[in-house]
Amino acid sequence: MIVSPRDGRLVMVRQVDHQDQCAAMADAWGNAAFARPEPFAPLRDAAALHDEGWRDWERAPTVDDGAPVDFPHIDRATHVALYREGIRRAREVGDRCGLLVSLHGAGLYEGRGGLDPGPVTRRADRPPVVQRFLADQDALQAELRARITDAADAGWEWAAYRLLQTWDALSLHLTWRAGPSGRDGALPQVPRAAGDPGVTLRIRPDGDAGDHTIDPWPFTGDHVELPVRVREIPDRRYASDADLRDALSAAPWRTVTHVVRPA
Repeated sequence: MIVSPRDGRLVMVRQVDHQDQCAAMADAWGNAAFARPEPFAPLRDAAALHDEGWRDWERAPTVDDGAPVDFPHIDRATHVALYREGIRRAREVGDRCGLLVSLHGAGLYEGRGGLDPGPVTRRADRPPVVQRFLADQDALQAELRARITDAADAGWEWAAYRLLQTWDALSLHLTWRAGPSGRDGALPQVPRAAGDPGVTLRIRPDGDAGDHTIDPWPFTGDHVELPVRVREIPDRRYASDADLRDALSAAPWRTVTHVVRPA
């Protein structure tokens, strides 16, 4: 659950709705300057499934000290279990999809392969449940790579993984980090083709409606509409998990459409 305080309310975005927005980014991706890595379909599938393990938890979210649990603050054992389930479901779609979702889940503990700024906590200093998860993902990724025998451009895995992280981070910027008035952001090492070291995309607010510009422009067309479903609940102390769930059940769904354009 992505939780954003806004003017006395909490805007709640489910991870599974966030991944729908990422899939919309995948559908709109690419132009003369930004090629799609081929095969593209498994990457699009991974965008639509990379947080799928949250689906059951988000039907019954929890509180911690009176506040709805925001996604960065969920306990590590639960977090690992959610990503194990999501990776299992992605593997059912295909080996490449499973590989990318496994890389995504493990990358959340590994600095996203160097895409995140700052130092990365050593595996040996992680809780045992996280150490086991990472070791299991190492083994799974090796197994899936050995099973992927269809031809692909050199560098497909790294390019596809970085694009998945680009869409994930852009969606989080729009729905969570930017806030109601917007703020600047940056997406590093965005590949223009397989094997490309990548460029940094700059995100800036565009007006007062929550729209943004992106430079350089990586999408098809002169703008992209990126809808996401949200619910709003009062920003108050919740007495229990049931209290939070009752508030969510009473809150109507609405769709917020983020618009991005070239700078």
